[in-house]
Amino acid sequence: MSQNVYFFGENGLPDPVVWEASLGDLKVDYTLDIEEREDGAPVYGEILVAGEELAQFELYNRSQTAAGFDGATGQSIFDEEIALSKSQKSDGNPEVTAALNKATELLVLAIAETDKSDEQIERELEPFLDWLHTTSKGVHYIDGLGFFDATSKL
Repeated sequence: MSQNVYFFGENGLPDPVVWEASLGDLKVDYTLDIEEREDGAPVYGEILVAGEELAQFELYNRSQTAAGFDGATGQSIFDEEIALSKSQKSDGNPEVTAALNKATELLVLAIAETDKSDEQIERELEPFLDWLHTTSKGVHYIDGLGFFDATSKL
């Protein structure tokens, strides 16, 4: 699986340094490897399941930029992705547009290349996405599959 998952949160997500404790209650062996960062900088790291990398993550709010990271322009990744999602990915769905308008944070998950099937990766990622919807509310987008809220495809 070579895809990204974008979570557009309406309520601020907890800082990833507290995720691991919360995620421990999900009955999935999630661990996090968070890169050291300067105050106010975007958060980068990896999500591992049973010690194996599941995804790399980047967490942005509206004001954060990522100059030099993965070819980023230095503009707001949040604003760029919101605009792209509204114009190209939402297919004019009013529920999606409304959710994107409410978004305050963007979590990008780059799914790791592994020997696991797409279905296995999706099963391992599902409790985390459910937790995000419970914690922050919002919508998520999976490359090639579309937008989802906490319960269904939009």
